[in-house]
Order: sequence, then C-alpha cells, then structure tokens
Amino acid sequence: MYLLSIEETKIINNIGGKDITNLTENNLNIHFRIHSEVYKEKDEIHVNCAIKYTYDNQELFLAESKNKFHVDDLSNLIIKNDNDNTVGFKYDIIPTLINISYGTLRGIVFKETKNSPLEKYPVPLIPLNVLTEKSSLSIVE
Repeated sequence: MYLLSIEETKIINNIGGKDITNLTENNLNIHFRIHSEVYKEKDEIHVNCAIKYTYDNQELFLAESKNKFHVDDLSNLIIKNDNDNTVGFKYDIIPTLINISYGTLRGIVFKETKNSPLEKYPVPLIPLNVLTEKSSLSIVE
C-alpha cells in the first residue's frame, strides 16, 4: 500500500469582512466530513476529507482534500456480505487511511490559516474511533 497523491480540492476563506471580534474557541464550530471510495478495479482507495469553520451561523473557512492510495490486490481484501449489504476488509486498512488523510487535512488548514485570525484555532485532534465511526464508505464498481 502506498500514497498516490494528495489533492486540495477546495479552499474557501470567507473570513474577510466578517465581524469576528467575539470569536473564541467556545463559539467557533468546527465540522468534519470523511468519505472513502473504494475502486476495486484500479486497486485504489480515495479518502475525501472536509473541515468547515463556522461562527454565528456564518461559514468562515472550508477546506477539502482527497488522498489517493494504491492497495495491492484490493479486490481480494474486500469482504462483501450480501445478506446485510455491508462491506468489510480482511485487514482493517480504512482507519489507517482515514488517520493519514485527516492528518494531511490538518496540515493543509494550518498552512491556509497561517497569519489569519483562524491561526489560533487549529483543527482539533479527534480520536481515530470517532473519525472512523463518523465516516462513510462506498464501493465504486
């Protein structure tokens, strides 16, 4: 398994012109989304991550990235249960790929918010089990 590419798919900085004088870590909301796509025929897994900062019902910042991983003989690692329409893996590789991708996104946000008012609010560390539980997965045939 190896990393093929990292792509910043979207960066939106809407902080300019907004009144954020009362912004604190207690009223800044940080939302994340993670979706993994499994491409069996290409032996690839793409992990799409997004982070959004909101304050006072306004979007201040959005960053999205896509990490593409090559996994040798991927189709033989997939366990598909047609009875309950679930998918699993012989080796639990998805949490590792999510962890790498989320860490990469944290670095992108750090770079993009440097020297801005959001610099004081880095993307939080989130336990891997929470990241995994809140993520989604699809198989692309």
